[in-house]
Amino acid sequence: MALSRTGVLIVAVALSLSAPGQDNPGVRAVSFERDVLPLLEARCNKCHHAEQQRGGLDLTRRETILRGGDSLGAAVVPGRPDRSPLIGVLTGALEPSMPEDDDPLAAAEVDLLRQWVAEGATDDSTRFPPDDVAFFEREIRPVLVERCFKCHAGEDPEHGLNLASRHGVLAGGARGPAAAPGDPEASLLMEAIRHTGELQMPRGGDPLSAAQIAAFGTWIDRGLPWPSDERVLARERRFSISQADREHWAFRPLPPALPAGWSVDRSLRAHHDRLGIAPASAADRRRLLRRVTYDLIGYPPTPEEIEAFVDDRGPDAYQRVVDRLLASPHYGWWWGRHWLDYTRSGANGQSNRGPAFDAARYEAWVTRCFNEDRPWNWFARAHVAGDLMPGYDGADYSIEQALAAAAPLNGPRTFEEASTETFVLMDKLDEEVEFLGRSLMGISLECARCHDHKFDPVSQRDYYALLGFFQSSWYEPVPVHTSTRRDAAAAVATRRELLAERARLNGYLRTAAQKISIAGGGQIKKWQRSRIAVLAPVDRRLIEIEQQVLRAEQQAAEATGDAKLAADYALAIRDNQTRLARYAPPDFPAGGGAILGKYAHVIGGHKQTRGLLPRALAVGLDDAAGELEEQDRYWKQERARWSERGRFGGHRRTDPEVAELAAAYDRVEAIEDELANDPSRPWLPPKPSHLIVCCEGGLRRAEELPPLDKKAKAAGLRFNSNSPDRVWLHPYFMGDSRLLLRGDVLYPDTVVPRGTPEFLGSMRALPEGSGRLQLAEWLTEPGSQQAALVARTAANRAWQNLFGEALCRTPKDLGRLGDAPEMPELVDGLAKRFAQRGWSVKSLVREIVTSAAYQRSSVADDQAVSRDPENRFFARGPVRRLQYEAIANTMAWHKTGSRPATPALRDAALPAAAEYFVQFDGPSTYELIDRRNASIAATQALFLMNQQAAVRGVAKSLVARLGLGESDDLDSVLAALYTQCYQRLPTEAERASARGFVQRRREQVGAARVREEVQEYAGLLLCSNEAFFVE
Repeated sequence: MALSRTGVLIVAVALSLSAPGQDNPGVRAVSFERDVLPLLEARCNKCHHAEQQRGGLDLTRRETILRGGDSLGAAVVPGRPDRSPLIGVLTGALEPSMPEDDDPLAAAEVDLLRQWVAEGATDDSTRFPPDDVAFFEREIRPVLVERCFKCHAGEDPEHGLNLASRHGVLAGGARGPAAAPGDPEASLLMEAIRHTGELQMPRGGDPLSAAQIAAFGTWIDRGLPWPSDERVLARERRFSISQADREHWAFRPLPPALPAGWSVDRSLRAHHDRLGIAPASAADRRRLLRRVTYDLIGYPPTPEEIEAFVDDRGPDAYQRVVDRLLASPHYGWWWGRHWLDYTRSGANGQSNRGPAFDAARYEAWVTRCFNEDRPWNWFARAHVAGDLMPGYDGADYSIEQALAAAAPLNGPRTFEEASTETFVLMDKLDEEVEFLGRSLMGISLECARCHDHKFDPVSQRDYYALLGFFQSSWYEPVPVHTSTRRDAAAAVATRRELLAERARLNGYLRTAAQKISIAGGGQIKKWQRSRIAVLAPVDRRLIEIEQQVLRAEQQAAEATGDAKLAADYALAIRDNQTRLARYAPPDFPAGGGAILGKYAHVIGGHKQTRGLLPRALAVGLDDAAGELEEQDRYWKQERARWSERGRFGGHRRTDPEVAELAAAYDRVEAIEDELANDPSRPWLPPKPSHLIVCCEGGLRRAEELPPLDKKAKAAGLRFNSNSPDRVWLHPYFMGDSRLLLRGDVLYPDTVVPRGTPEFLGSMRALPEGSGRLQLAEWLTEPGSQQAALVARTAANRAWQNLFGEALCRTPKDLGRLGDAPEMPELVDGLAKRFAQRGWSVKSLVREIVTSAAYQRSSVADDQAVSRDPENRFFARGPVRRLQYEAIANTMAWHKTGSRPATPALRDAALPAAAEYFVQFDGPSTYELIDRRNASIAATQALFLMNQQAAVRGVAKSLVARLGLGESDDLDSVLAALYTQCYQRLPTEAERASARGFVQRRREQVGAARVREEVQEYAGLLLCSNEAFFVE
């Protein structure tokens, strides 16, 4: 069914006058999977399928239909059957008519295809991922509403282009489809908003920002994700809470009581009976011990633990294993890292936000909370108002709890578009609301920043009511003592005083730097006239330099001790128009050769380039004397001089004035850096140091800081008295938040009183204080809907940590946009039992791992696999790849034979930590992670086999530690290796394979003993899939 470009163009002109297809409310919607695909398979796929694409056209999938064939392009235009070549060739309006050599399609069949195209040519067999739809809601929808709908929405959109629905975007207007899913470069929309062609949009206003244009490119590249309701954009709706909202499974209160005899297995059994499947048998004891040990502490079981469990036939043997693992200090470390993924915590025990957050101390506290089994409702409250709560151990105050309240901000500071402090603050507050919703409650509250939530019953007013709680607290690294912490008024007054002193000192520094710059201009010109001759731009001179170096290399062997010492290259000029300069001493012999030595140049004056010229003068030549930019550096070297390094050593000092000027600028710069970068003193002046001031006649040194510095330090001492610790939150009342139109800080609207979402029962804050403590208490109020959300979220994630898949497979979105669980009653049962048992995480884990469902084998019968291929009803045990921490733990354990007595958080004590993190999908610190990736790539195996610190080194240490290299009993060697690596004994087939491997290696290397062969075979075992998977 190859389509002719000429025929289509002729008919397209004629058909362009006809009206686009309209929806008929009396006709049943066409399903691609149910109606269209079977028709195409029966009549068209003989010539147009994946294996035989005549004319490059594949009609087996919607995306290939939209892509079309080689000669024409898209076979259908969604929303426009009158412009779709496929409809044209099937009706005979285009040549050649199709199908070839077969009867034409019946009129009803053509009508069905025409209706499918008119309805948008959608594929109801697929659904856009929730994250992609959320991206559309956050990044694309507000721009469309604000910048595009005035002209391109409604009943009569300009040029026929209606951007109010996805099929409107695909159908396009007079110029054709507005976007090509998956191909931004071929999309008219991108051309228009980039202003790269004749068509430039939006008209009559400022162009879109670079970030907005990039977001549209990402949206198109992802396939134009859109909410399932095609017309949602074109519809104005007043916020209301429907009955469906109230009856959503996650928004209901927990059941008042569980049925008598409720258990995980009883709940699952009802579904197995309904499906007619038989659960798998119990896993063998070795595999079960391996599974539960990895799941609870992140390490494999030791050979001694394996033998003890295998030999223990008591009815409570497994229960005692679980109790032992839950009591291990490694349990808190392993389960704490699950939580850290929801805090954007750094993957190496540190925050990616630099020293502004004491991540190591916070994460140690998280580990202690899990080991001590502190109640989850208390743990959740601490992350909202830990600084306002009494310490868990009865203390008046806990620094760690204050860190927990700051944890929502523990992520990379990437507010690149935040040009003002207001933007930065808003993004911080947005992270607080996102953390409250996603991490603690499992709902997407942040989606209501710009408009009412399109799926969940969360209004924009609800969002800003919550925002007010966090806006009413100020987040800074402030030294605070318990007694002064409670005195908010004194803290605020002191802070204002310090900020004022900081502003005065900043002004002093700027004045000093400008004076130095002005004086430096004269020095530069003087020095330039006497010493420097600028030759050419660096892009031309680099070629000459390479040629000179080559000549110097050729002549180096001929150089003698009588040669004159000369230096050729020694300085760096500014960033944007870099030039090299040549220093030619008058005593250089005319026509003489060169001594090949080290030469260097620095392009730019950024801080990263400091130290690249350890003994050479770097001069930035900027004609605008007196104009100071932070990234420009006129001088850089405390003791600047010319330097040559090669066979002959020596140096030539620069003018004293130049050296002093360079040192002067460095001292001012050091004070500026200290003021900006010291995390523990955000508004205090730097420690006593020298300031350089410039007066007429030259430079002089100010040995003491000005009087304003002493005043600031005195205020700081009052604020910091007797304060050995730091907290990161202190009360700073700012009042209620304003609703921001479209979420833009430039368009504040009405004030919204602090409160909680209406659908969860309004709780209005009292006028005193921030209200965060009230919010924390409201969050876990017994019997409430919000407490049910917190419990369901925790139970759902615990199941995911143990089975690899959650019951609700979108763990950070239990709302209507998320994936509804197959067994909501099981989620409710676990959550109810969790709350009844004092919100004990250890009890929840014990409930799950002692169930028969968890202890099942991963091998099931064919009927169970065919009826439940994704194991959504858990009739068989889980199979999962180890996460990167567990892989590194395992390698360390093989090498040393022991687990650390006090486990370090994340990977601080793990071998080759950075490599394991990169190769085996360490979590991103840029978002809240609800699921770790588990990629399979060739580089992972290459890393393991070739990195000395990985398999080769570990295998060598393992064989030596077990004393296997000296044994001639290969069977005992194999038993020890398999027990160590796989926690099981080898099969007879594996023994035979190993004997063959050893024999071949002996013949190849001629070894008399098995040491080298055993090391190599141990390496093979450590690299295998079984070593990295738990089943």
